[in-house]
Amino acid sequence: MKSKHIIMIACAALFGATRTNAQGQTLPILTANTDARTAAMGNASVAAEGMYLYNNPSALFGVDKKFTTDASASIYEKEEGVEGTFGLYTATVGYKFAKRHAAFAGFRYAGGLKVKGFNMLGEPTKDYKPYDWTIDFGYAYMIGKGFSVYATGSIIFSHLSKNANGGAFTVGASYQNNDMTVANKSANFMVDAKVAAIGPKLDYGNGYKVSMPTHVAVGGALSVDMADKHQVGAAVSARYFFQPSETKVFMAGGGLEYTYNNMVSVRAGYEYGDHNLSHFTMGAGIKYRGLRLNGGYMLKTVDAGSSYCTVGIGYDF
Repeated sequence: MKSKHIIMIACAALFGATRTNAQGQTLPILTANTDARTAAMGNASVAAEGMYLYNNPSALFGVDKKFTTDASASIYEKEEGVEGTFGLYTATVGYKFAKRHAAFAGFRYAGGLKVKGFNMLGEPTKDYKPYDWTIDFGYAYMIGKGFSVYATGSIIFSHLSKNANGGAFTVGASYQNNDMTVANKSANFMVDAKVAAIGPKLDYGNGYKVSMPTHVAVGGALSVDMADKHQVGAAVSARYFFQPSETKVFMAGGGLEYTYNNMVSVRAGYEYGDHNLSHFTMGAGIKYRGLRLNGGYMLKTVDAGSSYCTVGIGYDF
């Protein structure tokens, strides 16, 4: 009896956490976008300008700085029947060295919910507070002529009613060109493709295992200097989750960005997702020298979805 109701509590906690962050997959800490800028552009995370480790590590080769650091917080709307507020908190650093190499490290924490436990008779037991955290590392290598490859890895700790430990990795490649022209205007272009969250199932014991949210992601981004002090950018991306096999999900998004004087930006976009995971997205940002401040809001399109906001701060030098 005891082992059975532990499993039930674990499943309930996982379901509550997954619904609240609206990712529609197991271990959403591995799939949620931690970058406020790209979140506001339909979650087209290939258009990374910060949070490189979790979006596109190769994008660091496109900036003239060697060191980057970022922190962000994502807060999700309260879920009916679940106490607490789900949040995802992230910090990361990156360093570019020897022209062709870049290394990254980061940390993510997801939690904030409290789920009431019940035994097989429906009698209340104790409250459970599920949470996950990861320690993450990454490396990117510039092959040449704009082509680069990268790999990242995560050490995962997950707590439902019991603990589980594991690991996952991501491999990807990208191309970027910062010297092209569009209609006689200076432009920057980037495309990226990766296979993410590859790894074995997490084992919580008592026969309860959770698959990694393994997926394929592709995307592109283009920014054009339309006139003096005026820049317009666009980004699109798509993700297909083929693990767990019983809950396959397709998501695609895109967005636009207008920047004045390379300092103030406004953004908007739309993200389509199976199983009520679609959002309208919007946000703004300020950049001054190496400092970046960004905010994004993701508005659910159906009542069964979940809205959330992300704020981030970063510095490049």
